[in-house]
Amino acid sequence: MYIDAHHHLWKFDPVDYDWIDDSMAALKKDFLIRDLEKTLHHNGFSSSIAVQARQSIEETLWLLELAQNTALIKGVVGWIDLKSNTLSQQLDRLKKHKKLVGFRHVIQGETDPDFMQSPDFIRGLQMLADKGYRYDLLIFSHQLPAAIKMLEQVPHLHVVIDHIAKPDIKSKSDFNTWQQGMGILARNPKCYCKLSGMVTEADWLNWQLKDFHPFMQTVLHLFGPHRIMFGSDWPVCLVAAEYSQTKEIVLDFVNENAPHAKDLILGQNAQEFYQL
Repeated sequence: MYIDAHHHLWKFDPVDYDWIDDSMAALKKDFLIRDLEKTLHHNGFSSSIAVQARQSIEETLWLLELAQNTALIKGVVGWIDLKSNTLSQQLDRLKKHKKLVGFRHVIQGETDPDFMQSPDFIRGLQMLADKGYRYDLLIFSHQLPAAIKMLEQVPHLHVVIDHIAKPDIKSKSDFNTWQQGMGILARNPKCYCKLSGMVTEADWLNWQLKDFHPFMQTVLHLFGPHRIMFGSDWPVCLVAAEYSQTKEIVLDFVNENAPHAKDLILGQNAQEFYQL
């Protein structure tokens, strides 16, 4: 069973999705279950993990409703205000949703360099870990040092790094510092990494397969084949590549460098991490 470990769904609204600017015109429309089903099946995937794209509990509940009515979505990574004084009660109310597997905050959009050190945010992460939820870590590569400090305070949290922490694949200017930071995170056996979101960090119009290999080689070396998973980041990937191309980028690399781990990377690791 192949699982796409990272995609989004939305009813497009320019206010709700204000991060979709004119350079992302291909995303300014609805992407719904019927579109997902056609895309996944065409590319040989039988199920998926739907990930939040808005920081609202309303979107999380909408994704859970969609997931409840289709076998296609095996899990939902939602959003919740981790700093809220009523977090515990909110999580208790969400307990009935069996497909709610984890949460994510768009940390890459936070301008406060100390955001990840906030006592309230750390407390929220600790509560997620205590209740068995997984956490998707969405950061830019320059935020790796802060993420390292944050996760040191929540050693029992199972976390997966989205989009290989978004290094500058186009220029490779931050490769060494990115590699160093990822190496530190990879020492934690509870930390996984998604081979996702890479095309949007490359040259959208002129990327080549070889551009991604040093980054994927690093991730494979640091995390090993049992802690990495494929995610398309569809439909966001469409600004730079078709779904089939995002799959080809990873599949080409895996077939060449870890053919024995294909089933792990394309499904089994996601199944284990998200407790599907």
